[in-house]
Formats: sequence, C-alpha cells, structure tokens
Amino acid sequence: MAARIQTTEDIRQLGTILGVWAHPDDESFLAAGLLAAAVRNGQTVVCVTATKGEAGVQDAAKWPPETLGETRAAEMQATLEILGIRHHQWLDYPDGGCAAAATEQAVAKLAPVLARYRPDTIITFGPDGLTGHHDHCTVSRWATLAAAQQQPPPRIFHAVHTPEQYEQHLKAADAKLNMYFNIDQPPLVPLEACAIAYDLPRDILSLKHRALLAMPSQYEQLHKVLLPRQFYAAFAAEYFVEATPARVVASSH
Repeated sequence: MAARIQTTEDIRQLGTILGVWAHPDDESFLAAGLLAAAVRNGQTVVCVTATKGEAGVQDAAKWPPETLGETRAAEMQATLEILGIRHHQWLDYPDGGCAAAATEQAVAKLAPVLARYRPDTIITFGPDGLTGHHDHCTVSRWATLAAAQQQPPPRIFHAVHTPEQYEQHLKAADAKLNMYFNIDQPPLVPLEACAIAYDLPRDILSLKHRALLAMPSQYEQLHKVLLPRQFYAAFAAEYFVEATPARVVASSH
C-alpha cells in the first residue's frame, strides 16, 4: 500500500480533484476538509452534485418541501464559497430518482466535466453508498464508469468512517437523528485500511464547521446534538479507501 495521505501537504499528491456526489451537503459532511485543503494548496477542485436534495425534508414548517430544492441550492452556493470551491455543476436529477435514470445518459453528463478538468483524483461514495441511499450508490457507479473513459484513468477514493470515529463520536448522534437512515449503521473500515486519513488542522476543521452551519435545512438538529467541541472531535479526520479492482467492478454493475 502507498503511504497514507494524512496532511495538507500530502493532499498535493491528489492533483486535480473531482468530487461526485448525490445531494448538496454530501461533499461537506464527508470531504469538506480535504477539499478546502486542496483549494488552499492551489489545486483545482471540482464538485458535481446529481440532485438538489429536494426530498430531504427535515422541518416542513421552516423549509417547505415545495421550495426545499431552491433552499438547498442556495445553501450549497454559500458552502462552496466558504470552502473556496469555484467549479461546480448540477446534473439535475430528481432527489431519490438517480437509480431510475439511464446510466449512459448520466455518464455522458459527467464526460465533459472529466474532459475539461482532467482530474487526477475522483472522490465519491463507495458501492454501498455509506448510508445505503440508492442515489449514493448510483452516483458511485456513474463516477466509476466515467473515470474508465479517461486515459489515463484517475484514481478513485471512496469516503468511509472508521469504527473509532463512529463508535466514539457519531453513534450517539445517529441514535437521535437517524443519520444513516437506510441502514442500522454505516459500513466501517479500520484505520489501517484507509489510504487517506486526513487529520484536519484546526483552521480547516473550522471551515468544515462553518460549511455545515451554512446548511441549516439539513444540519440544524446535528448542531444541537453536537456542540462545537463535540463536532470538532467527531469530524477531526476524514477517511477514504482507494478503490480496488473489486470495489470498482462492484460500482460498475
């Protein structure tokens, strides 16, 4: 296994980074620190979001379902500005509808992004989608198929949690908020299996905190459950495994 990526300096090895996600907030919950660090390094960072997350109703009185997509798009823009990400594209699929979309069409939407930016690295969900959400699983497959069309293909990294991160910091919040609603708990990967275990410096961690605060329609309750000190402990590091051939094959079917 190559040396684990752990520091902001190490992140330079990832070159141009493309994040492929299902909903506004996926990028911030799982990778805000890594992406912000790459921006600070002067690397090109691109984010693709498949849907506007209009089905993610948390409080219908505060954020009515009929305007939630617009709300989340505005929150996403604010978050991108906080993280310094200047390149973003929507795929405009309905929230909850990615699995029903034509795969060839979705990959064709991604192809021009890869052709324009020539990413060295793609970060996305693994085949399990982390939460089991069908949109998550589907965009992982799309990213894998699109990457295979680029020569040379970019490295692909899948976002994960470690047992320690979940058990010590996220499990209690999950029990209250049902954060991983499609499954009892997210798939957990031992630290030693992670190719990226980025320990967020305090200033980068603060940016991640601000990014999620900018998405109250999704994270208002989380910030009530996790006070800043607890939040900083829970999100002190971000973890990714590099896609092995087996995981890539699983993503493509």
